[in-house]
Amino acid sequence: MPLLITILILAACSRATMGEVIEKDIPFNVKEIIHKERVKKGVILLYVTSQKNNQGEFDTVTVAFLKGNDQDGWENAGHNHWEHEEDNLITVYQDVFYDYDHKGHLENRLPVIYGKIESDGIRSVKLYSEDGKLEQAKIIEKKSGRYYMKIGDYAITKGIK
Repeated sequence: MPLLITILILAACSRATMGEVIEKDIPFNVKEIIHKERVKKGVILLYVTSQKNNQGEFDTVTVAFLKGNDQDGWENAGHNHWEHEEDNLITVYQDVFYDYDHKGHLENRLPVIYGKIESDGIRSVKLYSEDGKLEQAKIIEKKSGRYYMKIGDYAITKGIK
């Protein structure tokens, strides 16, 4: 009997892996994981999802905030949505994730800018903050295309040839 209780307690305390959270808790099909960016208390996951609308089926890139770590387990802490736009050069999406403590106080604000580079001619992606500071986004190359993502508040995005 004590062995059965121990097994039940251990099963109830099992921690979700990041892979399980991606597969079971993100409400959209995750067609491809593009990048995982470590942030305070978790990761921002950049991924591609296949979606449909009245014009047909298409792929779009989006993000999720996964809170946790490998030791304590993971959870999908971000709001979940996707947007889709067509552009021949570069798509630009922005999102902000908020992390609150158990008392409801804001602990972490995570603004993220991301998208897909559609033009082969674009060699770098420059981001301008609201105060005019210029930064470069990391370009991530996959078989499905080239993507970029950067954590921070940015007002302007430019694809540079």
